[in-house]
Amino acid sequence: MDRTGQHPLGSVRSPLSDFARGVLGTVRRRRLVRPGDRVLAALSAGADSVALVASLAELRERGLVAWVGALHVDHRLRPGGEAEGAACAALCARLAVPFETVAVEVGPGNVQARARRARYAALRLAAARAGATRIATGHTRSDQAETVLLRLLRGAGARGLGAIPPRRGALVRPLIDRSRLEVRAYLRERSLPHLEDPTNATPRYLRNRVRAEILPVLEAVAPHAERALARAADLLRSDERALARRARAVAAGAGPGGTAAGPEGVAVAALRAEPPAVRRRVVRALWRAAAGSSRGIEAAHVEAVLGLIRRRGPGRVSLPRGLEARVDGGRLALRRPEPPAARPATAEIAGPGLYPLPGVGLLEVRAPPAGAVAWPLQARGRRPGDRFRPEGGRGAKKLKAWLIDRKVPRGARDGLLVVADAGGRVLLVPALGARAEGAAAFLALRPAV
Repeated sequence: MDRTGQHPLGSVRSPLSDFARGVLGTVRRRRLVRPGDRVLAALSAGADSVALVASLAELRERGLVAWVGALHVDHRLRPGGEAEGAACAALCARLAVPFETVAVEVGPGNVQARARRARYAALRLAAARAGATRIATGHTRSDQAETVLLRLLRGAGARGLGAIPPRRGALVRPLIDRSRLEVRAYLRERSLPHLEDPTNATPRYLRNRVRAEILPVLEAVAPHAERALARAADLLRSDERALARRARAVAAGAGPGGTAAGPEGVAVAALRAEPPAVRRRVVRALWRAAAGSSRGIEAAHVEAVLGLIRRRGPGRVSLPRGLEARVDGGRLALRRPEPPAARPATAEIAGPGLYPLPGVGLLEVRAPPAGAVAWPLQARGRRPGDRFRPEGGRGAKKLKAWLIDRKVPRGARDGLLVVADAGGRVLLVPALGARAEGAAAFLALRPAV
């Protein structure tokens, strides 16, 4: 694609068409394109994309954009790709718009989704070759209204009902405030030919049925239904931005009452202080950070994680991509599960003496007061029912509860070595330097010789 091709302006410029003035209003109001931008337009030979290239060419003639080029992507999914490419080439020659066509491979699976990904990948590559700073697609207000209805039928929230954003990074939609009827009128006014995509008429796709059956009924009941649906999408995107901003603040540690986030996740207390709409978005923000993408997590997964927040105590939920959500020590974290800690081998301590504790040193056992312990003692991993009364503590409690209070991660608890008597009374937790009340009189740790 030519990086330097410009339209010969000539000595006389025709006035901007009403349609192009409307596009210019959208471009300026929504800050889609600056006068110095180089814009690559997606061109399929359909009505919307033809109107897109033609209106951008009008803006270029007046120096309102620096450069306009077009790319046709042949998905090779049906006959007619060559004819469409030829029609695109003829249009661009008429408008003096640099043109390129490329063919892409669409893999198996969801054909529409894979074709869309292949198309946008081709557009990004072509934009890089041409030095384009914006990529424009021909989505219209009619497309926006259809998308809102489709998302509504799926039960989407504000994020989904925001539908097609006018801009996402370098990708812009200059026709997003123009209706399909306005597009057709513009093409007739300028005698611009276009081709019809035969798949737009098949009832196989739900979007086509919404377009042909549902929207006409809505327009009959409320003549401005399309405009109202598009306005609702704008309002919902604004709401979503505000909620997402609050969720990011909570996930980053700006929760009420102090720091909410840290290396071990987000404080559950901070999440409980937020409304459900913010909680859901915090979970999605944590997912994006852990998975590297916003894809892959569904509403049911989010609700399962929120269930962990509502209940008291620790818990975990398995998530896609080998991740898990875990509440432990009053914090929620999304990460890959830690491998289970190896449980320590059990060694019996029959009486006073020196006993090696692997990774710790030597345990010196002296004769305890009569009846102070139930022999034999054991150096082992923790067991259900173990109880512990630490020095200075106000009473015995389950060892599990004590470890939770100490915020020892669940994955590390099973790997802890404890010294306990035959009755399950824990006397020593070497890794944490914790002894039971009175145990210092007959238990001591010594360095290994």
